[in-house]
Amino acid sequence: MSAIPVNLLARPKGETIRLECELCGRPASLQCKDVPTYYCTPEHFEQDWRGILHLIGQDLTLLRSKPKMIGSEEERQKREKELRAIRKEVLDLCTETAQKFLVQGNYQLAVPGALHSLKLAIATYGSEALELVPSYLLLAEANLGLRRLKVAEEFLSLANWSLVKHPEAGPALMSNLQRNFGRLYAAQQRYNESLEAFASDIYYSACEFGPQSVRTAPSYFHMARVFQSHQQLDRAHALYNKVLQIYNKWLNKALPAPAPSPTQEDHTQGAAAAVERDIVEELERETGDDVEKIMLRGKGEEDRGERGAERPESDALVSEVEMEEAAEILRHISEHRGKRFGDMTAPTAEARCTLGLLFLHAGDYKAAREQLNRAVDGFSEAVGDANRQTLNAMRYFRLAEQRLLPATL
Repeated sequence: MSAIPVNLLARPKGETIRLECELCGRPASLQCKDVPTYYCTPEHFEQDWRGILHLIGQDLTLLRSKPKMIGSEEERQKREKELRAIRKEVLDLCTETAQKFLVQGNYQLAVPGALHSLKLAIATYGSEALELVPSYLLLAEANLGLRRLKVAEEFLSLANWSLVKHPEAGPALMSNLQRNFGRLYAAQQRYNESLEAFASDIYYSACEFGPQSVRTAPSYFHMARVFQSHQQLDRAHALYNKVLQIYNKWLNKALPAPAPSPTQEDHTQGAAAAVERDIVEELERETGDDVEKIMLRGKGEEDRGERGAERPESDALVSEVEMEEAAEILRHISEHRGKRFGDMTAPTAEARCTLGLLFLHAGDYKAAREQLNRAVDGFSEAVGDANRQTLNAMRYFRLAEQRLLPATL
């Protein structure tokens, strides 16, 4: 696919529509050869094509083309209904594609999908609709990754204003909003505000999915990264333990594998709980808020009667994007522990074992075997061959080898 110069002489006489670049809004001098999209530079065309246009070009041509004949009122309504259905499908595809690029850290290619999703959401629901918020948040996250902090803050403000106008919005959107505000404040080195935003993220995520859900784990992870960046490593380690505990519990249910050692699990949870209490007390002193309720609400009686009644089942329906995000989180924890504790230590082996289980669950048996093999070596060196953790990791490793064998035949 290529871009060609815009032929102004070929446009209908008297047409005054200004052609703008799909990505930046500047005057366009190029157009896609086969799709009615316009760009100011070849680089923007390439970015749009690689980011999303190659997936939606045919549908976008249909959506932007004018009908050959007006027809009756019934025919017009039928056509509009069909176009609306196509817009929704393309909107979902743009959103999913942008999310994948964000998880992979490819923020440049996430922008086109996020922009097209916003345009489609406006065309489908109107400029004041709540459905625009996910697109605003995607664009904010992409611009945060590109270090365009002012642009990111503008999109977050738009999302926040939309949520203020729609109090019926669920906790999931509020969680996503607070998470991105936390990232923004962290990038701006506004330490206390960042921690407060991430604490709110944990609260809203726990309200929607439960405090032990795999969908809440990223909320703990982002707060841990703030502590890590400020060299508060004990607090970061406690929250990383919490993330591993959540993923391990989920993966142990999803895979036919031995249960974790009760002794080790109790020790890990006890250490994490002690440092979590220190975190809560410090945040309450700094922010003046009841952070314990924000972080831990949903663990006890407050869960009753809420949407969390179906939370255990919801964890079974983890999307591909969420799986990729979990893999990136576990890679980061593994690398952090390797640098802090050393490669052949129990904390590092625990993180690698969890990452291996995730790959095993995702069907990437080669990557699972590699991580589990390193986990076995680490456990063996740190706690001995006869330890329950070593034996469990070895059984997972053999399971990965068994599942990999038919694929290699």
